[in-house]
Amino acid sequence: MEKGNKLMLTVVALAIVACTFWAGYSVGLRQNEPVDPSDIQQTIHSKWVIAGTPPSPTVTVQGTAIEVARASYSWCSPVLSSEGSCVSVDASLPELKAAVVPGGAPIDTEAPEGIKEFTLTGTDPEGGALNDPYKVPQVTGTYLYRIHCEWFLDQGQSDFYFSLKVI
Repeated sequence: MEKGNKLMLTVVALAIVACTFWAGYSVGLRQNEPVDPSDIQQTIHSKWVIAGTPPSPTVTVQGTAIEVARASYSWCSPVLSSEGSCVSVDASLPELKAAVVPGGAPIDTEAPEGIKEFTLTGTDPEGGALNDPYKVPQVTGTYLYRIHCEWFLDQGQSDFYFSLKVI
């Protein structure tokens, strides 16, 4: 009988191994086809912001809109061609007219659509960094602000500038 038990155990073990391989083979047959890289690129482009250039953020101080100027940027856009194409513009600091604002007023910003990163920095008349770029300094002078924006899915990045004058 012991010889029969060994034979039975061997048959059961072989059946389990065969079933395991068959199950793995069946699952493998049901896997999706490999994804075409152009499909991935098309999916990324469909999630991009539809604009020919980076959209500008909005800035207000006490309800008054502040003019924001775009400087250097790199931008990939489905508007430029059906497959999407990219441009880089290396621009110097734009000519800015400082908006007169009261000292201590809050600076309100609204990021453009599709933003992944939005950074506001400010400098004083001597070129030093401001401690709180979201509040107009109390000291008289002209202050330069920079907004750096980056969009998701490597669509692009841009720098924007505005200037405020406290009198």
